[in-house]
Amino acid sequence: MATTVRDVIGVMETIAPPWMCYAKDPIGLHAGHPDWKVRKILVALDATLPVVQEARKRRCQMLLTHHPRFYRPLANLDESHPMGALAAEIARAKLAVYCAHTNLDIVPGGINDILADLAGMREERKPMVSVAVDRLLKLVTYIPEDHVETIRAALCKAGAGVIGKYTDCSFRIAGTGTFRGDDTTKPYLGKAGRFEEVKEWRLEVLVPESRHGAVLQALRESHPYQEPAYDLYPLLEKKTYGQGRMGLLKRPTKLGLLARKMKKATASPGTLVLGNPKRPVRNVGVWSGAGFKTECVVRHALDAVILGEIDYHSCEVLQQVNTTCIALGHAPCEEVVLPWLAENLSRAFSGITVEVTTQGVVKMWSV
Repeated sequence: MATTVRDVIGVMETIAPPWMCYAKDPIGLHAGHPDWKVRKILVALDATLPVVQEARKRRCQMLLTHHPRFYRPLANLDESHPMGALAAEIARAKLAVYCAHTNLDIVPGGINDILADLAGMREERKPMVSVAVDRLLKLVTYIPEDHVETIRAALCKAGAGVIGKYTDCSFRIAGTGTFRGDDTTKPYLGKAGRFEEVKEWRLEVLVPESRHGAVLQALRESHPYQEPAYDLYPLLEKKTYGQGRMGLLKRPTKLGLLARKMKKATASPGTLVLGNPKRPVRNVGVWSGAGFKTECVVRHALDAVILGEIDYHSCEVLQQVNTTCIALGHAPCEEVVLPWLAENLSRAFSGITVEVTTQGVVKMWSV
């Protein structure tokens, strides 16, 4: 069965869930049609004109990017204007363009966690700012004995039953269910119009609120009853997701050594450092790309922050609160996610080719 743009979007939305993004961030499908067939994907930071031309040359049907291509609607397709020429080239190439932006920064395992790993940060880390909250729910449903395992597996596959690093977590207990269907019903057990007592199992699983729609759909599709009975209980526990990461390095180091390590790890052509290179650092933060706010550091008293770019006046604030800074450049600090993204897509679609390019995007270098 051929893979479609819709199939790829479905996988991308599990890799970087849309609900994690900043409000009004224009993520998603920017060009193309969900029903288009896909045999080859190019993964890049931006859909620049050289990248689109490269995708066309490589005979790709889909381009996945981190940065949204069209932040604002175009007034026209005047090809004498750079954006008009780019949009026309995308259309001529019949190229589907999809972007995962701040949701790819925020998602666990995404850009910020990759930067934190490269810096040597411990796993005990947390976001620098909160962006999205996912509340936990408890799903309780009642199942005939011969469908317990089928339904449990379907619910867990849809995203239920996760507790920390454990998956397939559930609880069940046997009981007795009663019902009486009218003459129009077709009960799975017993007969219509008759009072019935049947042996059932009560199954309980935890469900993230963000996955409850998919989990309920899996319940309805796998359950043999005409009207599956279930309850959803909101729990006090919730999980916060956000931009940036902060935590302790596994081993203390000096600012200059950390800067050189990150420059090499990200292939940064121009790294800027604020602070004494001999300054010991242990408590650090990372922030992918732009948008860094100095109040994050003021609140948390970090030794150093590693980011894509920073303005002069923000450096003034950092200097005043005795926090050092390593600016790797916007593109280098985000391109670290491209191989990870391509690997996840390749695992999901064995029948298509996924390639990465780091060419044709804006990269400033130092002399």
